[in-house]
Amino acid sequence: MKMGKRRYINNMIKKNSTAIAAGTSLLAVPTLIFLMSCASVPSPTLTSTFSPGEWEGGTTVRTMYGALEGLSDKANTYAWLGIPYAAPPIGDLRWQKPLPPEPWRGIRRAKSFGAKPVQRSIMTGLATGSEDCLFLNVWRPATGEKKLPVYVWIHGGANTSGSSDGSRNYRGHALASSANLVFVSVNYRLDVLGWFAHPALHTGDPETDSGNFGTLDLIAALGWVRDNIAAFGGDPGNVTIAGESAGALNVFTLLMAPKAKGLFHKAVAESGYTRQSKLNAKEFAEDLARRLAIFQERAATEKEANEFMASLGAQGTAKWLREAKPGELLKFSKSTTGSILSLPNPIFDGTLLPSQGFAGLSDPAWSSTVPLIVGTNKEETKLFLSLQGQSHRNPDYQKLADATTAAWKAEGADAVADALDSLGAERKVYVYRFDWGAPDKDGNSVMGKRLGAQLGAAHAIEVSFFLQTDSIYGNIFFLPFSPMANDKGRLDLQTKIGSYLANFVRTGNPNGEGFGATGELPYWKAWDAGEAQPSFLVLTADSLEAKIRTEEGRTLKSAVLLDIATEGSDSFKEKLQKVLPLLE
Repeated sequence: MKMGKRRYINNMIKKNSTAIAAGTSLLAVPTLIFLMSCASVPSPTLTSTFSPGEWEGGTTVRTMYGALEGLSDKANTYAWLGIPYAAPPIGDLRWQKPLPPEPWRGIRRAKSFGAKPVQRSIMTGLATGSEDCLFLNVWRPATGEKKLPVYVWIHGGANTSGSSDGSRNYRGHALASSANLVFVSVNYRLDVLGWFAHPALHTGDPETDSGNFGTLDLIAALGWVRDNIAAFGGDPGNVTIAGESAGALNVFTLLMAPKAKGLFHKAVAESGYTRQSKLNAKEFAEDLARRLAIFQERAATEKEANEFMASLGAQGTAKWLREAKPGELLKFSKSTTGSILSLPNPIFDGTLLPSQGFAGLSDPAWSSTVPLIVGTNKEETKLFLSLQGQSHRNPDYQKLADATTAAWKAEGADAVADALDSLGAERKVYVYRFDWGAPDKDGNSVMGKRLGAQLGAAHAIEVSFFLQTDSIYGNIFFLPFSPMANDKGRLDLQTKIGSYLANFVRTGNPNGEGFGATGELPYWKAWDAGEAQPSFLVLTADSLEAKIRTEEGRTLKSAVLLDIATEGSDSFKEKLQKVLPLLE
């Protein structure tokens, strides 16, 4: 056993003894003895010797793991950054379900973000970040109010990149201030460190053996929120989870995870997707291990790699994999097709997540019944077409964007709404389409004609509107997508989206007083799967004011494919075939 783990266990034994003397049970002694004898098996949830404090209206708070000193931030908020919500998943804890963090004495400074998760650098392709990455951040208004709603933000990045501070958009001060809530953003393990199911790593614990370590991290973060958020003035009984892109995909999985039930009460999913990876998780992991063995010159062929691992046995193979450098692992996790979806992704194991995959969203045995806001952008795939090097001057560019975006909407919004609404009247689903930036019929856009044609209402452009940060596309590009010419309309739309969200996090209904035909904001009707043309909200603005409206209709993937087959030219279909690997 490594000294770091032994020291951790010994410290917990000492703290356990203190807690038992105080009348608080932490962990059964036999379990600790078993843990010491088998370092590869994680312990049950530990409880700290500290009791969370009450919100007292200042930058010092007391969590169950120790006291934190935060800072004053923008928009009259307080912030606490880089808070550990789990033990570092390093060494023997790589590819284990998250353990609680070790408590600390004294006051811990929480004024800077924790390390971002290990990931492949976009610029160099090399590994960057740290495995010691399980941190979260908290913002709240600088007031004395308690029992505020809680908003937990899950960043996107194809589950292979990003972090809770990876974008200016992700700062929580703006939404915390405007919606009067407690905002939490969270890191989680990514790529093969987050989702990896090699049989040699099996411990007999079903959660660990699922391979869904990134999902388990998010559930652990929600457990931390339940146990500690009252110290920041938040209400653990009113938690909304929210995410964009892969963050929204993770919201969908949390909606189906039995272990997450009761930890959140509402959800928001922006531009999520439900197309499952074609890769078999076990086969992927075993192939990666073989390629790693060849790369390390422990074998020359796949056959020799299998023989090498057989000679190590399961425990030896697990040890060898855990000793591999992160960069070596990431070297063999990259998709060979350029797809954003055929990468390490949630594993539908039948225990942590349903074996039927996203079909579990319509299965009452798996699916949660919390209210949901879900939607997509009008031109999602223009971002990916642009990153692929395609130009809006291509005569088929807009058609390609329209067809692939329609498929995204069908799978990532409308089909999800149909599945969840089918569970019964108690489940309310509110669907939107974000149109800001998309060119009109004359080719004009609030971004300007060129940027509107090239990117328009592309993937992720809605994030700053939902998080109220007004930092258009700061998470991907540093371009002036928010010129002064569209200030009034852009900010009006941001404010109105914030009003819907503020109502939703409090009541589960985005509508509030003054909403409707005679009010300032259109009434947002819930999706009705029984209607031939269900209602959804269109979120957009011109240069001067928001232009939110209601539309009706359902996008079906089968109809999208039929349109392509019957109306697309041979030239268009040929170009489409080159684009589809992005989404497969």
